[in-house]
Amino acid sequence: MKDLRNVAIIVALAVAVVAVPGGSDTAGLIGAVLSLSIVALIAYVVGRLYRDRQTDLYSLGDVDRGVLYVAVATAIVVFAASGRLTSTAAGTLAEIALLALCAAGLMRVFRNWQRHE
Repeated sequence: MKDLRNVAIIVALAVAVVAVPGGSDTAGLIGAVLSLSIVALIAYVVGRLYRDRQTDLYSLGDVDRGVLYVAVATAIVVFAASGRLTSTAAGTLAEIALLALCAAGLMRVFRNWQRHE
């Protein structure tokens, strides 16, 4: 009975988006608000992790810290451009290569961090 109620709610929302004038605009607005909320939550969590692990980050050394920051930044840019990159075969190969380099850099930093821990 509970599942039937949940399905009915989803169907009612879908009908409202399709049938009500301006429903698709409202759905787009709600989607944008939810997306911004998720990005804000991720930024908050990353900020907390940075504050909590600041000593660990500075104990890595300049080279490893640089590799870490470049790998994370590159991964973020690649994920943001994923829609455009995967539209061609060369872009897909470039995306895979860049993500593999990011993973290799993160593994290097992790191993060096474990060695000094």
